[in-house]
Amino acid sequence: MKAVLGLNGDLTFQTRLKEFMWETLYGNNPNAFLKEEDFLVAGQYLAAYMGSAIIGVFQQWLESGTKESPLEMARILTTISVNGPFFAAGLKK
Repeated sequence: MKAVLGLNGDLTFQTRLKEFMWETLYGNNPNAFLKEEDFLVAGQYLAAYMGSAIIGVFQQWLESGTKESPLEMARILTTISVNGPFFAAGLKK
């Protein structure tokens, strides 16, 4: 995973991962969890933000030696993704 997401990783993978997230979560998927017509911002920006944020968290985890368990990383990503970064930073209740 470090070869793909590390500092010298393949940017093509990151781009493909963001595209996959868009198609899976929001794209022309009748079972999509989110509906683009409900978005408060343009969907492509939302997908880019979320994909880049998740990749960034994984990169940080890899660079810091993967001290947290995968379960803890899932909790961290869920907290930030569902509640937002201001909530995760303790600035928003």
